Formats: sequence, C-alpha cells, structure tokens
Amino acid sequence: MPGGMQLKTEVLATSTCALCGACLDWCPYLKNLEDHLVLRFDCPVTEQGRCYSVCPRTFTDWQAINDRFLSGVDYDTDIGAFQTVYRVKSRQSIRDQQDGGTVSTLLRTALLDELVDGVLVTGKEDALTPWPFLAEDAAEIEKAAGSRYLVSPSLRKIIEAREKGLEKLAVVGRPCQVQALRKMEFNRPPDSPALDVLSIGLFCMWSLSWAFKDYLAKAYPGLTFSRMAIPQHEVELTSNEGIKSLPMETVQEFIRTGCRYCLDMTSELADISVGAFEPVPGWNTVVIRSDRGKELLDRAVSQDLLQAEEYPPEELNRLRQASRNKKARGLRNIKQAAEEQKLTPFIDMSQPPYQAIMEESSGKEGF
Repeated sequence: MPGGMQLKTEVLATSTCALCGACLDWCPYLKNLEDHLVLRFDCPVTEQGRCYSVCPRTFTDWQAINDRFLSGVDYDTDIGAFQTVYRVKSRQSIRDQQDGGTVSTLLRTALLDELVDGVLVTGKEDALTPWPFLAEDAAEIEKAAGSRYLVSPSLRKIIEAREKGLEKLAVVGRPCQVQALRKMEFNRPPDSPALDVLSIGLFCMWSLSWAFKDYLAKAYPGLTFSRMAIPQHEVELTSNEGIKSLPMETVQEFIRTGCRYCLDMTSELADISVGAFEPVPGWNTVVIRSDRGKELLDRAVSQDLLQAEEYPPEELNRLRQASRNKKARGLRNIKQAAEEQKLTPFIDMSQPPYQAIMEESSGKEGF
C-alpha cells in the first residue's frame, strides 16, 4: 500500500492522529482545516512515504530511537531516560508568563548565546487559537509565552526553517511532536540534509479540539478570553468579565481522540522537558535528559537568568505515578481499540515496560 494511503488507513481513518504537523506542507495531498487533517486525493507514492515514516502514530520501535538519541542515560520506565530533575523559575519578567517562565528563558538563552539560529514555538492568534511561528529574534519569544491547550500542527514549520536556511533550530513541542522530530532524523534518507534540532518538550496530558472554541462561544456569548489555565482540578478562563471556571468533566469532552492513545506525559525523547511544578505556583518542573539539555540549563543558570533548585523526592514520586497512570490508560485504550479492530497498534505491547504496566493496572478504571 502506498505511504499516504497507509497513513490514511492506519492513522487518519482510526482517529489516532496527534496533529503534530510533521506530515503537512511536505506533501501536496495532505491538508488541514483547523484541527482536521485529510488526504484530499489518493496518494500515488508506491513506497513508504515521508508522511508515514515520521508519524508518531505509525509502528515504531521507541526503544531503538531512545537508544539512538539518549544513549548512556539510564532509562526510567515511568518518565523515560533522564539525568536529573529540578524545580526552576525565571529571574526575568516575562509578559503573559505561565508557571515559571522557564521555556521562554531557555529559548532566549539559546538564541542570544547562538546555540541555535531560530526557534519554533506556538503563539496565539487570540487567547485560545494556537499560531506556530519561527522566531529568529529573542524579542519575538514573548509572543509565545503561556500555555496552549488547543492542538496545533506546529511541525509543519520545519519545511519553512529549511527554506530559510536555519541549520540549528530549537523546537518547543508536545510529546507527540518530539517523537515526530526524532523519527524525522532516525528515518532520514542518507542523501537528505540533517536538521540540527534542540528539543524542548512540554508535559502534556492531552490537547483539545478546536470545537472547544465553539462551545465557549455558545456558553459565554459576547465574552472575549485572554488566558486559559488549569490550576488543579478545574479550568480557569480569564475573560473581559472576570474568571470563568469550568469543571474538568466538561473540558474533557473536547479531548482529541488521538490523545487517548498517547503513552508519553513528559516528552521522554526531548533534550530537556518542562512542565508545571504543581505544589508551588510560579515554578516549573525541568527534566534534563541529554547533555545538550544540560548545557542549555547550565548556561541560563550561570547567567542568573534561571533559578534551579533540588527537586523534592516526594514530588518526583508523584510525577512518576502520574506519568505511569497515563501510560496505563493509553495502553488499555490501544488494547481495547485493537481488539475491536478500530486501529493497528503502533507499538509492540509485549515489550517488558508495556507488559509490566498493563499487568500492574489490570482491572483498574481507564478513561
């Protein structure tokens, strides 16, 4: 089966697509409208296409990819390979900062210290609508400050980076997008130029479909929103009439189907991973995975741009458990969908890490 048609059968038709954007703009047959990706015409490619080879939802030996990019780093079954974990916050004032402002500060450091030629980030057209863009000036980074909860196909901008001649690129992405970045390089044809990527992965439980915007327009007619946050077990939306709170049960109705098959909460294949530090507002959890990630953090700390502290052991245990729970839910969802012939598994579920988690969580409630 041709590459594009195989992608259509295994990923698009089964709603496992993560909308990472890695396949977009390289292929004239794949298009998206908001968060809907379609194959407009039957693909004539007779061999495995690039779209199929980079997709994080096609069958992948993730252990082999981990060994390629994070070799020599001890692997943790729950949160992936890592060197150390810190709690971190920025010493700079960042407009629209969410949590500790760590990602924005790391990106500014990477650009100003010329570790990269540009950065791929996601800003916003309005308070909710994500807008991916390439920044080559550190002053542009603040446009991407804050969290985005609606899904964005940001990796489509990789082709633009190549066209601009950006040889070294920092990319901020969700776990699925970091997976796609690694597959791009792992499956890169020998005659294709490499793209030197410094990956900053975000913690992610799920992304929302763009239908969430339609829901808000009906639920709160006339209101405009400037910020969205998830402080604990509810969603807070800052509007022109103050903060509106939504129960998580309402918001979860808009989780994209593909997110329910995700096994990665902490962007396990990134050079450095960043999430919220839930016990104390204004701080981030930062997981150092590669030497490149360590170098970037060390530079920012040595320049007094970031404050990094030892990570509390009890919080690391909590992080591990939260990540393990997500893996268990994803594995159960994949197993059930495969048994119902709704999808083709994109991992070998018999591998020891997956098998152990499934056996441990057997009988527990999923989504």
